[in-house]
Amino acid sequence: MTSNNKIQMLSKILAHICYGLLFILPIVSFSMWLNLDWFPIFFNDQYDPSTFDIKTQAFGIIFSLLPLSIWMYGLFNLRQLFKNYAAGLVFLSENATYIKRFAWMSIIGGGLSPFFGAVYSLILSMNHAEGERLLQISLGTTEIHTMLLGFVFVIIAHVMEAAHKLSEENSQFV
Repeated sequence: MTSNNKIQMLSKILAHICYGLLFILPIVSFSMWLNLDWFPIFFNDQYDPSTFDIKTQAFGIIFSLLPLSIWMYGLFNLRQLFKNYAAGLVFLSENATYIKRFAWMSIIGGGLSPFFGAVYSLILSMNHAEGERLLQISLGTTEIHTMLLGFVFVIIAHVMEAAHKLSEENSQFV
């Protein structure tokens, strides 16, 4: 199997994975808010689902759309990139655009993650008694790694754009 065939085969698999995640992520997110029995699994028993009411669920569903939309837009662009790679279209300028969009969504998502976590902690504890409500803000290595990788991919996208322009210039010479 040639390296181009491997790239195309792996890209096709990754495009399908991204496509699947575009469906699975919203379903899991909404299911989690609608089925409160899942909360101890996702949050390690930090929150007591018996204190949740319909307002908590509604705020949770509505607010979860923001981080979800950021990651879904990133996944959509990643899927487009891998679809092009699977079709053998590797050196297109639009591929650099797809990488850049995914990278910026990683940077934005990673940078806003502490804010999202803080709002979630408020939503999940809003029905607790005074003095038991939580505001939990955390910035960890996961968020820093996500943003750092996003910046690396922004640079790679710029290099790809420059290489594409150079390739176009060279193709005009006879």
